[in-house]
Amino acid sequence: VELDRSLGHQEPPWKEFRFDLTQIPAGEAVTAAEFRIYKLPSTHLLNRTLHVSMFEVVRERANRESDLFFLDLQTLRAEDEGWLVLDVTAASDHGLLNRSRDLGLRLYVETED
Repeated sequence: VELDRSLGHQEPPWKEFRFDLTQIPAGEAVTAAEFRIYKLPSTHLLNRTLHVSMFEVVRERANRESDLFFLDLQTLRAEDEGWLVLDVTAASDHGLLNRSRDLGLRLYVETED
């Protein structure tokens, strides 16, 4: 499931992803989990640095920003192309331990300014 949200003009836009971990039997351990996304080169932001960060949503709040747990960060140039691989092992471990509390992952892409 994908959700697009923007918290207002001051906040950076983000995309949220949710995964079904119910196929993994209870008591099993995940040794590694990766989130992969393919980045196409940007032609209008040449020579700009991008920061792609991944967070686990720990708790959602009604009238303010959700509580987030930092998972990984990749820094790249806007003109780069290829697969980005983000480590989400901690989130999969949390999701398996608390199956009813799995609130998903949040991906941010920001420039330096």
